[in-house]
Amino acid sequence: MTMNKANSAWFALSAVPVAALAVLVGQTPAQADPLPYGPDTCIQGYVWREAIPNDHVCVTPAVRARTQQENGTVAERRDPTGAYGSNTCKQGYVWREAFDGDVVCVTPDIRSQTWADNAAAASRVQADAPDPTPDPARQDLTCKQLGIC
Repeated sequence: MTMNKANSAWFALSAVPVAALAVLVGQTPAQADPLPYGPDTCIQGYVWREAIPNDHVCVTPAVRARTQQENGTVAERRDPTGAYGSNTCKQGYVWREAFDGDVVCVTPDIRSQTWADNAAAASRVQADAPDPTPDPARQDLTCKQLGIC
């Protein structure tokens, strides 16, 4: 299609309603508010475990408190003369393995719980930011101007 005088006039006139609609509705789509703690924000009832500072696996507050307590018992649960040198756990304890290189000694049931928490990590993180709070004044004005209220 070649652009002649009639076509350019039609094109210019058809662009006016589209531009007006863009001004009335807004030129950018609504954005969700950012998550309060970034992409690792936990769902309600969960907090970061923080076995180390960047451990953002979401766990219950009780597990987080226990993890902090475990981090404080490193020396008393180790046998420095064992097969793994200073990282050897005393009888009845195993490495927690909350992350690669985590050699804090805990009971086997705690390690199993830690593995379960790691496996459930994705299901305990907020997938999306909450929807933005609507502005009733802006919505009312827009729907009246568009004649859809």
